[in-house]
Amino acid sequence: MVFLELHIKSIQKPKFREKILGYIIAENSVFKLGLMCYEDIPGGKVFELFTLVDKYNDYPLYRYVEVEGDVGYGTLLGQKEYFDEIHKFIPKLKYYISPWNTVLSLISYIEGKTLSGEDFRERTAIRDNKFARGWSNFFTTLNQKIFESTIKKIRVTFTVKII
Repeated sequence: MVFLELHIKSIQKPKFREKILGYIIAENSVFKLGLMCYEDIPGGKVFELFTLVDKYNDYPLYRYVEVEGDVGYGTLLGQKEYFDEIHKFIPKLKYYISPWNTVLSLISYIEGKTLSGEDFRERTAIRDNKFARGWSNFFTTLNQKIFESTIKKIRVTFTVKII
C-alpha cells in the first residue's frame, strides 16, 4: 500500500488553464488524484501525478478523464514510493517528480468528461496536445488493458491537508 498526502492552500490565484487527459487513481472527499502522461520529446512518454477538485463526483475511480480547469499547485508527498510500485510491474516507465514535490492541481472552473477505454484510445489518436501524444506513445509500447489492471493492483491511501 502506498500513502500519498496532498498539502494544498485553501485560497489560490489560478496561474493558467490546462486541459489534461488522465486516469483517476484515488479520491479523498472532493479531491481526486490522477495520473497523466505527456510527450516530453517526440515519441516520448512521461508520467506525472495531478489532482483536481470534483465537487459533484463527476469523475469516478479508475476511469479516463478529459478535464480542463484553472491551475493551482499543491505539494504531494509519497510520489516516489507510488512510482516505485508501478515500476515493479512496468520496468521501463519514465516519470517526473518535482524537486519540491509540487503537483499541478485543477482548482476551479473545471469542465470535462469521463471516457471509456475505447473512447480514450480514439481521443488519443487525434494527437492534438502533449497529453494525447504521450498516452498514444505509451499505448504503442504497452496494452491498455494491462496498464489498467496494473494500476488497479496498487492500493493507494490518499489524504488531503488544506493549509
